[in-house]
Amino acid sequence: MQEKYWEYMCQIKAWIFYLDVYTEDSYRWDRIINIVVAIASSTSIAAWAIWQKYSFVWSIIIAISQVYNESKLSFLPYSKRLKMLVPFMEDLKFLYNKVEYNWFKVASGDLSEHEINELLYSFKDEFANIENKSLKEETLLEKDNFREIADRKNDEYFAN
Repeated sequence: MQEKYWEYMCQIKAWIFYLDVYTEDSYRWDRIINIVVAIASSTSIAAWAIWQKYSFVWSIIIAISQVYNESKLSFLPYSKRLKMLVPFMEDLKFLYNKVEYNWFKVASGDLSEHEINELLYSFKDEFANIENKSLKEETLLEKDNFREIADRKNDEYFAN
C-alpha cells in the first residue's frame, strides 16, 4: 500500500507540473494575441490617417481587431483557460502538501494498510472535487509535449 501511496503522490506532483506548463503556454499565447491585436489596431488607425487611399483596408483591420476583443473569451480559450488553471493548480499544490506531509507516517509504518487506504481515498476524493470545481464544463486537451516536459520535471523533482 505504501507503493500505491507513493505513486499517487508522484502523480499529483506530475499534474502540478503539467498544469504549470499548460498555464505558461496559455499565458504566452494570450499575450501574443493581445499584442498583435493592439499593434494591428493602433497601426491601423495611424495608417488610416496617413494613407486615406486605403482607408477601407484599415477599417477592416480595425473591425477585425474589435470583433476579436469582443469574442476572445468565447472563441479563443487562452484567457478563459488562465482563469481556470491558476486556481486549479493552487488547489492541487495545497493537496500535494497534505499528501507529502502524510508520506512520513505512511513510509515509517505508523499507519496500517487500512489507514493508508482511507487516507489515499480521501485524497483521491479531494482531487476529484478540486477537478470538478475547477474544470466544470471545460476540458483540457491532452498535449503530449506538455506531458513530456512535466514528466521530466517530475523525475528531476523526485530524484532530488
